[in-house]
Amino acid sequence: MRYLIHHETQWAYPEAVREHHCELRTAPREDRYQRLLSFAIESDPASDFAHYLDCFGNRVHHFSVLSAHQQLLTRTRVEVESNLLNPFDFDPVPPLREQAWIDEALRAQPRLMDYLLHRSALVPALDDVLADAARVPQPRAGQPLLEAVQQASDWVGEQLEYDPEATEAGSSLAAVWDNKAGVSEDFAHLLLSLVRAWGLPARYVTGYLAPAVLDSPQCRPTGTHAWVEALIPGAGWLGFDPTHGLLANESYIAVAVGRDHLDAAPRRDTFKGDASAQAPDVHVEIVAQQ
Repeated sequence: MRYLIHHETQWAYPEAVREHHCELRTAPREDRYQRLLSFAIESDPASDFAHYLDCFGNRVHHFSVLSAHQQLLTRTRVEVESNLLNPFDFDPVPPLREQAWIDEALRAQPRLMDYLLHRSALVPALDDVLADAARVPQPRAGQPLLEAVQQASDWVGEQLEYDPEATEAGSSLAAVWDNKAGVSEDFAHLLLSLVRAWGLPARYVTGYLAPAVLDSPQCRPTGTHAWVEALIPGAGWLGFDPTHGLLANESYIAVAVGRDHLDAAPRRDTFKGDASAQAPDVHVEIVAQQ
């Protein structure tokens, strides 16, 4: 499936700011299931863009607006192809061999430890947050990890209510758990903390959802989405969406990955001036093409 994606974000400042330096992660990733066909980016005020790959393999575009301004608009146009038709289409590893498979993967790729050992306020040790939780999921003896992660994803969806007003970007998992509510990034952080506690590498993903999924009340159709990829023996990285209770397929367009939201945030910036940005006006349009 091919998708045309227009992503426009506008920030407004009550007073003029200057020497504004921005990083954007809005270019979809390329892997065995996803191919970037075209990408264009622009800003108003106009600026020259450069890009680099960060340590997680995300393409980061950066630019600067040095003159004083009270508004900043960025606009990206993307054409991307996704062919993950069936996420269950892989040769499974017998459950009793799965831990050995993970151990071998960690020895062969030490950077995977980033997705296993990382702890932060967003993905803390579970004992620091879920002390009052009953029946926290744990893999059963002989249970395939794919099934165990699916059950954990469903559990997260049962524990949290989707509420865009309950949290802010970068809210700690402790605050999310106190409210028992949040948005897709909060659902993803809870699932990350849970499966990492099992010893399973897992990473945060931000990206887009195709129109068929965007009809769900569990997702804002005007913004991006977040989910989790876990390292499943025999399959590699598989996406789990605790917000919707789904396994990621061709309807999910991955843009950036990281240890948590801070690594994969669509935008980072710094500027001079006393003003603080208001909540951005974000508009995303996704058109599917056969």
